[in-house]
Amino acid sequence: MEQRYFVGIDGGGTKTALVAGTAEGDVFSSAVCGPLNYNFIGLDAALKNLCDGIAALALPVGSVAAVGIGDPSIDDESESPMAKEFATRAQELLGVPVYVRSDAYMTLFALTGGKKSGVLIISGTGSMTIGEDDAQKISVVGGWGRLTGDEGSGYYIGKEGICAALRAADGVAPETALTDAALAHFGVCAPRDLISVFYGEDEVDVAAFSRCVAECAANGDKVSKDILLDAAAHLSRYASVLLEKCNADLLGVWGSVLCKNNTVRQAFEAGVRERFPSVTICEPDKSAELAAALYAVKQEKGE
Repeated sequence: MEQRYFVGIDGGGTKTALVAGTAEGDVFSSAVCGPLNYNFIGLDAALKNLCDGIAALALPVGSVAAVGIGDPSIDDESESPMAKEFATRAQELLGVPVYVRSDAYMTLFALTGGKKSGVLIISGTGSMTIGEDDAQKISVVGGWGRLTGDEGSGYYIGKEGICAALRAADGVAPETALTDAALAHFGVCAPRDLISVFYGEDEVDVAAFSRCVAECAANGDKVSKDILLDAAAHLSRYASVLLEKCNADLLGVWGSVLCKNNTVRQAFEAGVRERFPSVTICEPDKSAELAAALYAVKQEKGE
């Protein structure tokens, strides 16, 4: 009997990761393609990237059983007409069943396998928290975007670091190593030269400055450390709300801020354990794209 493969996709805003595997989770091939966030690049471009990515998996003709997609353009509490059109057109183009959930949900599925309640908090460039209870009801906290939320994210830390640097330069806030760090990072000589950087034609990568905040904190800068602790407090409150709502004792963490910054991670865990001392906190042991493939397997089996 010819081997059938399940394709899992972790859609992104800059790139997309794909994997093809068996129903048992054995990986056959993997690939990377362009972004799938159709809110920014449009449906046609997203669908072309999807098809190009699946072609790059080099699977035998007719061997794809189903496709699971972690969609970066949605969350699991909203109903988007564009999301429905994307799923419909993807299924028509590929000619196989296509199962779409948010990219955050697929990472949560990597944690729980859809078999128990759990909460996942993500803090990278942005931040959000997603949880699923024993009745498979999904709840979301955060994820409002950088202009109206994303507290605790890389963008938030970077923005707070820049603001602290400028306030210190004005003499209205404590001195901080962040002022010199901002000048060096953005390549200017004086604080007021930063105005043209932030309000020029090109958008500034604010989140990247979060690494400077982390470096200054590691070198003993109190202002920087306080920013990181503030970020951790926001994240622990988000996670705690969903742990209670979902009656869960499993908490997954994902994203560069929580997985690579020890100061944020330790303060975050301490904040959560004040309310939930017995909670298990860990990182998912599967990639989001493999989880998406296994989600497609689960749906095909009707589980």
